[in-house]
Amino acid sequence: MKQILTPLRFAAVIFTVAAVGQGVRSAAARAPQAQQPQQPAPRVVDLKAGDGTILRASYFAAAKPGPAVLLLHQSNRTRKAWDELAGRLAAVGINTLTLDMRGFGESGTPYTKLTDAERAKVRPMWPSDVETAFQYLVSQPGVKRDVIGVGGAGWFGVLHSVEVARQHSAEVKSLVLLSRETLQDGLQFLRQASQLPGLFVAADDDEYPPTVEAMEWLYINSSSPGKKFVHYSAAQDAPWIWYETMPAKFPPTAATELTCSSPIPSCPASSWIGL
Repeated sequence: MKQILTPLRFAAVIFTVAAVGQGVRSAAARAPQAQQPQQPAPRVVDLKAGDGTILRASYFAAAKPGPAVLLLHQSNRTRKAWDELAGRLAAVGINTLTLDMRGFGESGTPYTKLTDAERAKVRPMWPSDVETAFQYLVSQPGVKRDVIGVGGAGWFGVLHSVEVARQHSAEVKSLVLLSRETLQDGLQFLRQASQLPGLFVAADDDEYPPTVEAMEWLYINSSSPGKKFVHYSAAQDAPWIWYETMPAKFPPTAATELTCSSPIPSCPASSWIGL
């Protein structure tokens, strides 16, 4: 892996640079690098899905009106994996919402405890759950609803992030996809969405290979001139290795580690979003 702006640091740049407002980018550029803006405390919110299920989310409000970002976790994480990044984004003026998908974290019955029949009923509800979160985000005071970024990790987060961008192409101005692929509709959208800059990140030692090839395919299909592909080689660990706050340690893969669960000096999603 190259010592670049690192994907979470980089992902914060895309949400700001390409998508989420030149004002935020300029302010971040002027701020001394030794001083980090104070991170606001998140507001835990309960969102009611169409069937009445309560979806738990965290809203990190910026101090002033500005753009916003929706972050979607991978299937072996929860919304809390994004806390550090979300706080950093809000501190530089980007309102951020993180969501526990139905069956994960604090949203509904744990997916692992559902029967096969119950899981079959839950899966079709995920897109509408994400839509509920998106509508909540753009309805918040101070959110510029026409400058929205979306980021997702793993198959779970990537699939739904691309779908949000496809369904709301006029509002979504940037996309960050970490370590997984999307389906045919999503690929077709990326081919057509030349206005949508994207950051595509993969690592050789991802826990669910062949992730690198899948992310390369997404990158190739993207028609945006503002796209960026970041590949972490197995020959060198990611700079945030073992910064996990969870009891168990996970391999330094793009999807599991790019959420930057601890304050790390060089994290690419945050610079692509704007830090």
